[in-house]
Amino acid sequence: MSESPLSRRALLGIGMSAGAAATLATGCTGTATGMAARKELRIGVQSLPSTLDANGSVSNSGIQAYHNIYDTLIARDTKAEQAAFKPGLAKSWKQVEDLTWEFELRDDVTFHDGSPFTAADVVYSMNRVITKEDPSYATAYAYLLANVTEFKAVDDFTVRATTKHPEPLMEHLLSDPNAGISAKAYTTEVGLDAASNKPVATGPYQVAEYTPDVSLILEAVPGHWSGEPPYTKITYLSIPEIASRITALKNDEVDFITNIPPDQETLLAGDQRVKIVGGVLELYHLYRLNMSNPVLAKPELRAALDYAIDRAAIVESIWEGKAEAATSYQFTSYQDALKFPDRQDIAFDAEKAKQLVASSGYAGEVIEIYNTTNYYTYADLVAQAVVDMWADVGVTAKLVQVDDIPDEDPGLEIRTWSNPLYYPDPMGMIERHWAPEGEAANKKHFIATEAYTDAFNRMRYGQDEAARKEALAELFDFYRAQTPFVYLFKPYESLGMRSNIDYTQSPNLRPYCLSFRAGDIAERST
Repeated sequence: MSESPLSRRALLGIGMSAGAAATLATGCTGTATGMAARKELRIGVQSLPSTLDANGSVSNSGIQAYHNIYDTLIARDTKAEQAAFKPGLAKSWKQVEDLTWEFELRDDVTFHDGSPFTAADVVYSMNRVITKEDPSYATAYAYLLANVTEFKAVDDFTVRATTKHPEPLMEHLLSDPNAGISAKAYTTEVGLDAASNKPVATGPYQVAEYTPDVSLILEAVPGHWSGEPPYTKITYLSIPEIASRITALKNDEVDFITNIPPDQETLLAGDQRVKIVGGVLELYHLYRLNMSNPVLAKPELRAALDYAIDRAAIVESIWEGKAEAATSYQFTSYQDALKFPDRQDIAFDAEKAKQLVASSGYAGEVIEIYNTTNYYTYADLVAQAVVDMWADVGVTAKLVQVDDIPDEDPGLEIRTWSNPLYYPDPMGMIERHWAPEGEAANKKHFIATEAYTDAFNRMRYGQDEAARKEALAELFDFYRAQTPFVYLFKPYESLGMRSNIDYTQSPNLRPYCLSFRAGDIAERST
């Protein structure tokens, strides 16, 4: 555990001085001529997942790989501009009764070990999450399958799912990579721990080798049912430092890198051998506040921490103005009918923050912000800026850098987190992160009231759009009044790659989801 020595006033000059690091680019401009298409792809990532069990880890690092290893019952159409679905492991699906869905499965699919895919594998994979056979399944259950009581096999290639309430979002839920299907026979034979390091699934790539925190090697499954995989081999390499990832790309040690912040893009400028694809992500970086912690028990203090942050200054200084400062709890990509154009719940107001601190009973305790080292881009720099902003309104805080955040420690006060929009509906954020029985609630960090739970259920299961919007307004009112979290900004990040790689991020995939399936990436010889 270590505390960052940087201060906000120092970092405002440091984070943007790409010129100081530009020596990495010297003599490496090159050209794109004579570049051949390759059948192996090497990816430099900021971090690797702690497990390869797609049901067991809902993380930004995991989603970079799971979509390529696992198939889901329903697939998302990566070519569509709006939410659209297509057959996955299920050839077709329909709601046969208010509380019953039926899925007709493909009969030509095999697992990575050659065994046939059948209804038994779907029932096993989904029901183990519903019953929370392993504690790690609690998060996937909470935001994907909390409304499902069970899956049952009708025959070898037909499955039915029974729900507690009519399910308006089934296609969104069962197309999420965290609802991937595993081989029942293999997993039960080797056990969950062994299977989490080398899963057997049905995706276009199979796990050849996995060394946690070091590398993940995937090999293509020839003749995959969804199309021939573009690469014979994919290697993910853990390269936590952005400068090292950029150097690796320029030196042709990798072909593709992730998590490039704006100020580092200049290191690739002018090099015709590489290109950048990026933009503002549909997710918020935020602080999750522990409502059960005695120091943060008063909503006045939590609100003060929110109002004290000048997000525009952080975006301008650290993100070169390219990130998007949070002004509300909304996302641009979900349906207009559920948006509140005039609602601005988030604002910088230092005087109001001082008044709230004074009325909260805050006694000068040092509030700790826990952050996972090399996980959220520039989280350390942002935290140091926030620490100074909080000091300006009378709150003492410090940044604590750790390898793993101790969520189970009741003394934990604040942790860094992100809230991606998992699918284009307000519930794509709310159910994953702020469900009454979701991850934050299970950790006792988030405390939902009866009124909140009622509004949540009306929003989640409602069929009438106007009624859903009314319930959504109540949820937003709760967030403003109780401040269980502090939204900061939507980050701007880019992918870097060899210039002959054709790849764009589909708006129908979650932020950070990388798809190397047939039709989603291609290479040209130049």
